[in-house]
Amino acid sequence: MKRTNYYSYLRAIACMAIVLLHTADASVMLYGDAISNVQKTVSMGMVYCMMWAVPTFVMVTGALLLNTEKEITYQKLYGKYILRIVLALAVFGLIFRCFDIVMNGETWSVTSVLQGLWNVMTGKSWAHLWYLYLLIGIYLLLPFYRKIAANSSTREIWYLLGIYALFISILPLTGMVNVDLAFYIHTSTIYPFYLFLGWTISSGKLNISRMGGAILFVVGTLLLITVVRYRYLNGVEELAKLLNYSSVFVILQCMGLFALLKREADPEEKESFGEKILLSIDQCSFGIYLVHMIFIRLVLRYWEVNPYVSGTWMILLISIGIFVVSWILIWILKCIPPCNRMI
Repeated sequence: MKRTNYYSYLRAIACMAIVLLHTADASVMLYGDAISNVQKTVSMGMVYCMMWAVPTFVMVTGALLLNTEKEITYQKLYGKYILRIVLALAVFGLIFRCFDIVMNGETWSVTSVLQGLWNVMTGKSWAHLWYLYLLIGIYLLLPFYRKIAANSSTREIWYLLGIYALFISILPLTGMVNVDLAFYIHTSTIYPFYLFLGWTISSGKLNISRMGGAILFVVGTLLLITVVRYRYLNGVEELAKLLNYSSVFVILQCMGLFALLKREADPEEKESFGEKILLSIDQCSFGIYLVHMIFIRLVLRYWEVNPYVSGTWMILLISIGIFVVSWILIWILKCIPPCNRMI
């Protein structure tokens, strides 16, 4: 088994989780006014318990791109990584705009189609594209992040992670008791934390056993379930501060899953059928992320398939179907050379 295979497994599992997250979230948005509070609680439980997915993608990025053994020139950074994301934003911004025109019965014109590019520029395209903007920001600062990774001691890396966690994950919780602290870190986003956390675990600067990883993931998930249940059944909106990508519970999930799946290289070991499936999903994961929202909108919004008619469990079945269709579509598109480079 190649050492980086477990990164592929992480991305594949995260990709499936993202489809479930978006399917459940869209179901509540479209049909939430006509469901019981218990159904809403269960649905939002699916959403928030899957929030480890995007941070896990960022952690894998950190594990791979902050590795000092990997050479990344400015030419490669801009000509490969950033260019791919910019092209994906432009192409899918147009695709999503054309989809909206067709499904909403709008009048076709060059201006209306090109509105898709303007929507991308102004952040008014489909919401899930936010992750691509995040990647561009990370890539632009990657040369400096790599210098930090290459020249910092283990203690300094721990200090960096501690500062990020304190100011972005922990201190904002004082808002739950109506205390808004004036202190903040100037780069107020949790994602560099996840970037460095992935590299810290993969490089061995933070050693967590597989059993420890399992415990962290289970504990983080159970705490999220508890908070979601209490928030929605009792209407405690202040608990929303514990239900985001900065949540300490999501951090526990991410650390746990990363450590649970981490393993050393074994060139003699062959991948099982299940592992080959995960590797295939990983190769299509970026494309699946881009296209799955088309099928979610098509099924839930335009075909008006209400999963709650049959029961909340239908959300899971619909998400599986959407995932499989998206996977097959991207697998086919990747056989076309121009598409293969972008997705």
